[in-house]
Amino acid sequence: MKSTDFQLDTILCLPFEQNTYIAWRRDHADCVVIDPGLEPEKIIGHLEQHGLTPAAILNTHGHGDHIGGNAALKKRWPDCPLVIGADDAEKLTDPQMNLSAGFGIPLISPPADATVGDGDVYETAGFEFQVQAIPGHTIGHVVFLWKGREPAVVFVGDAIFAGSVGRTDFPDGDHNQLISGIRSKLFTLPDDTILLPGHGPETTVGEEKRNNPFAGL
Repeated sequence: MKSTDFQLDTILCLPFEQNTYIAWRRDHADCVVIDPGLEPEKIIGHLEQHGLTPAAILNTHGHGDHIGGNAALKKRWPDCPLVIGADDAEKLTDPQMNLSAGFGIPLISPPADATVGDGDVYETAGFEFQVQAIPGHTIGHVVFLWKGREPAVVFVGDAIFAGSVGRTDFPDGDHNQLISGIRSKLFTLPDDTILLPGHGPETTVGEEKRNNPFAGL
């Protein structure tokens, strides 16, 4: 997805086929990295290939597949702030809570440099992200909405996917809370709003309202 002033690249990180997003404005030399996954060498190589410096690392939530690259990126760019929802911040440094220990690959991320909550605005690299809390997959899950182009773009993490929604069978999961958040925070956006999930292809608000069997209206 490209426009005259906006570039978005997706790095697919194994083994969970997790989408790491790199977004930048063409009039800026820096970028934003959203949910750096478990293959940080691919992410760093892509950034260096394009001459990009991350201005912020945004984590939609604290599960291991979405924070696995935090440490490597912070080592390479130590001044780059790491940002996550306040209620998920403790997952960064706890392999049990971030679920990585259960997969035999316990990982610890650096702690958050900043935390955000529902209704906050986070500005970096020429972007003004509106933060919306959508708990249910995790207690502190947030999404990042950018209205600086048409259609708007939302980095939705594991809240919603094309034709599905995030798992809610984790210790801090809540299915009803997740569906309520999707309907009140995402389905109230224009139908052409682009949803960029943590796994699988991009979709739109209208597509999911019409066809998502879990969250559709």
